[in-house]
Amino acid sequence: MRGVGLGVVAQIALVVAMLALGRPVLVPVALAFYFAFVLTPPSDALERRGLPRALSVASVVGVLLAALVVLGVVLVAQIAELARQMQTYSLQISQKLASVRADGLGVFNDLSKALSDLSAKLDPAQVTPDKVTAVRVVTDGLSAFRQVEDVLGPIVAPVALVVIVLVMTVFALAHREDLRERLLQLVGPNNLTLATRTMAEAVNRVSHLLVTQVYINTGFGAVISLGLYSMGIPYAVLWGALAGLLRFVPMLGALIAPIFPTLIAFAIFPGWLKAALTLGLFLAIDAVLGNVIEPMVLGKRTGVSALSLLISALFWTWLWGPLGLVLATPLTICAAVLGRHVPELSFLAIALGDEVGLSAGTNFYQRTLAKATRDAHRLAKQHARESSLPDTFDEVVVPALGLMAADLNLQAIDQSAANRVVQDMSEVIDRLQASEAVDIKKPRAGKPIVGVSAESSADALLLRMVRITLERRASAMVEVGQPADRSKALAAVLQHQPELVCIAALPPSGTVNARFLCRRLRAEAADVFIVVLLPGSADTGSREADARLREAGANAIAYDVRQAAKLLEDNAREP
Repeated sequence: MRGVGLGVVAQIALVVAMLALGRPVLVPVALAFYFAFVLTPPSDALERRGLPRALSVASVVGVLLAALVVLGVVLVAQIAELARQMQTYSLQISQKLASVRADGLGVFNDLSKALSDLSAKLDPAQVTPDKVTAVRVVTDGLSAFRQVEDVLGPIVAPVALVVIVLVMTVFALAHREDLRERLLQLVGPNNLTLATRTMAEAVNRVSHLLVTQVYINTGFGAVISLGLYSMGIPYAVLWGALAGLLRFVPMLGALIAPIFPTLIAFAIFPGWLKAALTLGLFLAIDAVLGNVIEPMVLGKRTGVSALSLLISALFWTWLWGPLGLVLATPLTICAAVLGRHVPELSFLAIALGDEVGLSAGTNFYQRTLAKATRDAHRLAKQHARESSLPDTFDEVVVPALGLMAADLNLQAIDQSAANRVVQDMSEVIDRLQASEAVDIKKPRAGKPIVGVSAESSADALLLRMVRITLERRASAMVEVGQPADRSKALAAVLQHQPELVCIAALPPSGTVNARFLCRRLRAEAADVFIVVLLPGSADTGSREADARLREAGANAIAYDVRQAAKLLEDNAREP
């Protein structure tokens, strides 16, 4: 196990190293496919209206570029104006904080000092002559080239990235079917079905999420801009655009977005009203989007948990910088889809997926095993509220008993621990019954039913769940308890002269005693109808065990509590 673990860690480290080293190539490719996912739906819509592929691609890309250019010009102008006014805003905030501090709130001391220092650094007039240091410029033969490099270097790299991403986006949109076919060809004909299913799910999830997020966050930024403009907050377009971009960051983006406009409102308006209204505008609109709009539009189609998105955002930002933050969500969704369809990558689905980590029965057993009875009761109560108590028996308690029996058989727990788990489960059932407002119907007349547990306290708990289910169906069953001796158990059953007998046996240990009881009952009372409750599945259960029980005299075998109750009830009604 240690070797396997180290091998997995080494493989993960190798993948991370390759992603880091391949950043110059992988980031443009990922961005191109990101924009291709976003632009494919409008391009398809134009094609359905009769436009050729080339014209539809040129149209959507042209509209996107025009919108980005217009928005960029506006944002650059507002950023420049904000930079010029920053010193004034810093002084105003410092003065307000100083007045607050004078009122006795000294917690703002450090913040006020920091803003004052920032103001001094941003104001060239505050640089006194005695602080000026003479700089001696040393030139060499390559100074002209170095000057050009210093000027154009910071510009060339982003422009080159934009051009590369633009060209690759156009190529991906224009040749999307060709790219899909090439990818399927690389996978090979033997994995064609798996690759097709995986690709289809990934494309549907990512495309739906990205397109919806773009529309929602664009609308969020537009509403924020209009709201701030109506309140008189300067640079409303800048704050709206920043809010829309930050909202792509899971959880944290919506918390960061209102900070700067709230500070500006605090600086330029008297009192706290405008700052409070600005903060309230962000919180109110985000609450409506997060709790009303997004659940209706997105639902659970991402397939990734919110915590996984947050952690992946941190990881991809650390690996690829700000562009990694933009790509974190689609990359995480693709990884989760791969984990669901590729067995070797199933750990990705477990770590990233939004499915419940443990089944209801497993979670219930784990809580009772850990002596957390309150948590176990809460889980069972929630399940019973969403369905019914008999459903909770078969979907929560019975699977938990099966897990306990397996652990006992493997000696993972001892008999005393098993008895304690069964006792805790019994207490949970008591509390569920007490909290339910269900009227127990008067039993109908019918053949008498007697129930007996095959061996252990777990068998007795199974029998008890059958009795509770029958009571809800207006049928009655007499439990003979749990005699320590099989002969005494048989005598207790025959004492009631039953026509129907239910034997509860939790495999694997209970089946031996169940066969004994079936043989003796059949020998003593040939006409009795015997139902054996053997929890499991008719498909995956042991056919050999079923055959032996029938040879021993069992008339019917039930694989869950509801089936056992129905068999008993149907036969009790027969004349």
